[in-house]
Amino acid sequence: MTMRIGGADEVEVDDRPQDFAGLLVLAGLILALGIFAGWSWAFIVVAIIFMIFIHELGHFVTAKLTGMKVTEFFIGFGPRIWSIQRGETEYGVKLIPAGAYVRIIGMNNLDPVEPGDEDRAYSVKSFPRKLLVISAGSLMHFTMALVLVFMVFAWKGEPLANGDWVVDDVSAQSAAAQLGIESGDELLTIDGIKVRDFDQFAEIVIPRGGQDVEVEYLRDGQVMTGSVVLGMKLSAAGADAVTGLIQYDRILAVEGTEVFSWDEIAVIVGDRVGEPIEVFYDPRGSDELKRLDVTFTALPPASVATEGFFGVGQEAIYRSMGFGESLTSAPGEFGEMFSAVLGGFGDMLTSGALPNFVSDTVTGDVDSPVDNLGSDDAAEREVAGVALDEGNPDEERIISIYGAARIGSQVTQLGMDRSLILLAFLNISIGILNLIPLPPLDGGHIAVASYERIRSIGGSRYEVDYNRVLPLTYAVFVLLIGFGLLAVFRDIIDPINLG
Repeated sequence: MTMRIGGADEVEVDDRPQDFAGLLVLAGLILALGIFAGWSWAFIVVAIIFMIFIHELGHFVTAKLTGMKVTEFFIGFGPRIWSIQRGETEYGVKLIPAGAYVRIIGMNNLDPVEPGDEDRAYSVKSFPRKLLVISAGSLMHFTMALVLVFMVFAWKGEPLANGDWVVDDVSAQSAAAQLGIESGDELLTIDGIKVRDFDQFAEIVIPRGGQDVEVEYLRDGQVMTGSVVLGMKLSAAGADAVTGLIQYDRILAVEGTEVFSWDEIAVIVGDRVGEPIEVFYDPRGSDELKRLDVTFTALPPASVATEGFFGVGQEAIYRSMGFGESLTSAPGEFGEMFSAVLGGFGDMLTSGALPNFVSDTVTGDVDSPVDNLGSDDAAEREVAGVALDEGNPDEERIISIYGAARIGSQVTQLGMDRSLILLAFLNISIGILNLIPLPPLDGGHIAVASYERIRSIGGSRYEVDYNRVLPLTYAVFVLLIGFGLLAVFRDIIDPINLG
């Protein structure tokens, strides 16, 4: 129950006893997510909920500023777990944190308005005010993205244009580990060739698997040198010749003998092609070294079967930027990101990726989960490896909230700056998606308001009969729910893994 206080300016006060059990349960679930799934998961989930909240806050604030009456402001859908009345608005949280909504009175002719509130209904406000309120959600997403880009620039800076980098992490049982390379070292030359960007570094290493090379690197301002035999990893052709292993697995020993090159493997295998042979290897996508009985079906040349492997990841060298430069540079970077996301949406609609996503998901023609890279089952690993191929068109697809959270949890482990950039891209994507001119999306309301404004030019105010709009609204709603469920299902059975 509520009570009203005051005379002309009545303020509605909630005198109901507050039950915070639902909020405590929700907080407990997020805490459990952090404990059992990892704090990166909890961070991303909270960030997504916050983004949803800010979206609706944009609608709420602009509605208030333009004189509209807002009766509800809820985070989530489904059963109510907590709410409180403050003034004319009820604020609350519902069970499923997959969205939010703000209820503004008189959104259309099917939404009755109580006597005395007619001048505060959305439907009677001017076109500019309607446009501001409806677009405010997407504008808040774009603002958040811009702020996130600014934060990265001000805190981390921007990567040097020439692609300079230092070592980020070092793989175990690798040439880099054997040489003593550490995080933060800068590689200068490999086999006498000056190292520039990371792609050029890979071009140096790939053809030199099993070769003894000189490495020159910089540590704390001191130039250091060393000699090491580069490791190797299986190419696609090499993986095809070894049952049970997949591309980029690294064979470290065969029948108990340490190996550094494919030629050494070929000598040990000899005429035992087609017979079970024990290998000790470093599985792609796993931190645990394993032993496995495999079968070599062929012994192709080393130049075809393997690629060189040094064993380092890259960390871009950033150029520090002051507050002022970050402030002026952020809009340009935001513009490039916006164009990239918009282009991605366009490609999805024109390249056939959308119908392929639906058909592949419905028919089950998808890759096995990449989590199976760590499986002991050879067949599962062979199929799962496909999911990490850079050119795999399977990843051109719709991502659910679960999928976005999964990707975010992986990116968070790579660094907070990368997490903030991911969240910026996510905000831009949601902002653009909401502007699609179809009801019940915000863009649909903008389209209706624009049509009403055009029909009202030079005459009396025209109002769309929402009875005619409802069939399209329901159809789009069902379509969105369908795509959402397919995306969740796909992200569960075929999760994207950043490798």
